[in-house]
Amino acid sequence: MKLNKLALLMGLSLSLLSTTSFAEQANNAQTVFNDAYQNYLNAIKTKENVQQAAEQAYTSGKTVYGENADNTANLAINYAKSINRYGKQWIEKRFSLYQQAYTILATNHGKQSPETIDALVGMASFAPSAQKADYYLEQVIAIANTQNNPKFVADMKLEAATILANKFSYEKYREAKNYLEEADEYYLANLPKNSVEQIKADFLMASFAEGRKRYDQAIERLNRVVNVFDESLSYDHNAELTAHSRLIGLYEKQGKSDEATKHCIAIAKMVPWKESQEQTPLYRVNPKYPTNKARFRKDGKVVMEFEVDESGFVKNPQVLSSEGGVAFEKSAVEALAQWRYAPKFEHGKAVAATSKVQLDFKVNR
Repeated sequence: MKLNKLALLMGLSLSLLSTTSFAEQANNAQTVFNDAYQNYLNAIKTKENVQQAAEQAYTSGKTVYGENADNTANLAINYAKSINRYGKQWIEKRFSLYQQAYTILATNHGKQSPETIDALVGMASFAPSAQKADYYLEQVIAIANTQNNPKFVADMKLEAATILANKFSYEKYREAKNYLEEADEYYLANLPKNSVEQIKADFLMASFAEGRKRYDQAIERLNRVVNVFDESLSYDHNAELTAHSRLIGLYEKQGKSDEATKHCIAIAKMVPWKESQEQTPLYRVNPKYPTNKARFRKDGKVVMEFEVDESGFVKNPQVLSSEGGVAFEKSAVEALAQWRYAPKFEHGKAVAATSKVQLDFKVNR
């Protein structure tokens, strides 16, 4: 065999070997991603280890699809949404993932494309400043306005209002309020009162009203939510519990304890009384630190036993133990007497029951 022919055969063999190796690597990478993505879907169903599974799917998917593919962007969004840890580093991590996704999708589809909306909303939710959040949300609304879909515009305005109200209410109160009122106006005119969107709007409208101490307006909105579940929905829901709980607080702030009672009883019917743990108050007043103790800068603690009657009122509070003196005990008893609870239910009927609570007095040092 001539030398050049041998070299050619060797070259072909090496080329074939290299192609086979790359193909195997690609197949292996695809298999790893397929397994990781299936694990992610399973984690969502079981609600266990979702963040870890989403991260693995994102990492392995980026190897398969490349740095600039839509699939990679969507996997980054999935990973960002799955993060359930708190603290500065995780806020920055989520923002970074949404930003990566936005860069990919804006490059592939254009900055005004609806494909970028999820990433923009995510960036707004974890933006480092109120100004940045508002800027991203303005882009979301602008994109929504190009879609010839009024409900979509209203939904995006509600999303914007929610983000600004929950995270940047001090700096962006007016913008949040305007977005909310525009969304609410559309929902009231075009959607049934039991729609998810209207219920969300009612909650947020109630929050704005309560913040301005317009308690009657807040009560009206929250009663709308309660009535929706009573009239239209046949199952208990966290939204219904939340509405009842907030109504208790609002009525107590107005001195209307009797009005609050029916909401205490409604919660009691939905949430079983747990003898093995301290009951959670539906409305509480913090005890006042005794002024005669202030100069000693002393902490205190009071453990009390009390009765929750059939209407959820606190009766007969008794001090079981305390640290700090009688002044702490007096303040604790006065505060506890104003609290409201969900009464215990037995055989479909509210009954009196005994519970315990510990109140701590701390001095800011």
